[in-house]
Amino acid sequence: MRSPEPTPPEGSALAEPATRRALRGYRLRAWGLILLGAVLYAAAWAVERHTDVPSPWTLAVILAAGCAVVFGLVAQVQSARMHRVLSRHPWVACACRFHEPGSYPGASNQSVLVLIDPARDGSQHVLAVVATARRARRLRPCDGAKVWFAGDPARGGVVSPPGGGHLLWTRPFLLRPWSRYVKQQATGTNPAGA
Repeated sequence: MRSPEPTPPEGSALAEPATRRALRGYRLRAWGLILLGAVLYAAAWAVERHTDVPSPWTLAVILAAGCAVVFGLVAQVQSARMHRVLSRHPWVACACRFHEPGSYPGASNQSVLVLIDPARDGSQHVLAVVATARRARRLRPCDGAKVWFAGDPARGGVVSPPGGGHLLWTRPFLLRPWSRYVKQQATGTNPAGA
């Protein structure tokens, strides 16, 4: 027997304790990447100070440190965007369809989420999930079921499996021709005359 799905709380999405914990974890991972980059750079600098010619390993560590800092900063910006959306919008339970990365040529290697908006007469919104494939796979059990969504489905927002404990950023596809193609493929609609 399946347990009943949790219902979204009233008010701001941040009213849900699991959502607050997930957002805090997202921020801590971002700070961890920034700290890792700083430590790697400091170690490479200390080694480099005692040698005349830079070794390829030192240069590789400096490159890895830079990547870690950049990814950490991007994750911090993403967490700030999530916080803004989660504090302004409530969780809304929406039916959805989830498509794995690479399902559609226009989606490149992004996961596709089709939200059926209950507030707008069941209109369908096709969104790109901005996450690694491993993190986005948490939405796989929600395919054909419900997800929690905070934000404007036409402009994107934060999506989570029911419970609000795993946060993923979503947005519309950026290139309009590909956006229309992916929407047609994901929703099964075909424009007149095509």
